[in-house]
Amino acid sequence: MKNRVITSVAILAAMLTVVIFSKFIVYPLALALLAIIATFEVLRVIGSHKIWTLSIPAYLISAAFPLTAYFVDSNNSLEFLLILAAVVFVYLVWLMGVSVFSKGKIAFSKVSETLVGVTYVAVSFTSLSLIRYINHNFGVFLVVLVFVISWTCDTAAFAVGSLIGKQKLIPEISPKKTVEGAIGGVVFSALLCALYGLGLDLVIEKIQVNYLYLILFGIILSVVSQLGDLIASLIKREYDVKDYGRIFPGHGGVLDRFDSVLAVSTILLILSIVFPPFVAG
Repeated sequence: MKNRVITSVAILAAMLTVVIFSKFIVYPLALALLAIIATFEVLRVIGSHKIWTLSIPAYLISAAFPLTAYFVDSNNSLEFLLILAAVVFVYLVWLMGVSVFSKGKIAFSKVSETLVGVTYVAVSFTSLSLIRYINHNFGVFLVVLVFVISWTCDTAAFAVGSLIGKQKLIPEISPKKTVEGAIGGVVFSALLCALYGLGLDLVIEKIQVNYLYLILFGIILSVVSQLGDLIASLIKREYDVKDYGRIFPGHGGVLDRFDSVLAVSTILLILSIVFPPFVAG
């Protein structure tokens, strides 16, 4: 428990520092590094990390996507997203070609699992980067919102579940999660989103906060956050591993610590484009 608390404080301090200086390229560099580590973790669990024809392109994609997002803004975001989709499709064709020319040595199921894992990691970390730069005025507040929702939901679900949890949520995948805890995570996430918006409204003069959007974001994304956690648990259970890695003492690997964050990031990016919670006041 002591190691877990110390690691949590260290992660929080590091993330705050990176977010504060996210105007500079240090932010996408940090995301690219995390993406490479997360990609290695998922490939290791799947068992394709030593198949270089599968893994090397995966590492290149995972690093390049968050980094190049640094140069994106509202004027060229569509072009960037089209390029991203094209690269993912080319990687898909490459993986299937590797399976074909391996003459049965690399199963199609292996390349399919590799594609899903790498795409999920790369796109999620890229979304974390895009959220910051697609709207240079308020992007930093959206980045913070990702962690506000993810970590509030995780903490509240655990606390409420420990106090009053009785009905198991999906015990076959995550035995400790409860329905009461899940509901608590949703409620507290929505509440903290509203408080977060109020804080920004009071401190920053040139910002107009849409509280309805923020509350809805809190509700929707807290569900997504818990789904991301369950997806990560499902994969670990299927491959019979306890943690994805050991980089964070007491927490496991990057995917163990950022599983809910990754699920939230892309959905928040989409929602914030369609329904911007922060506009110039």
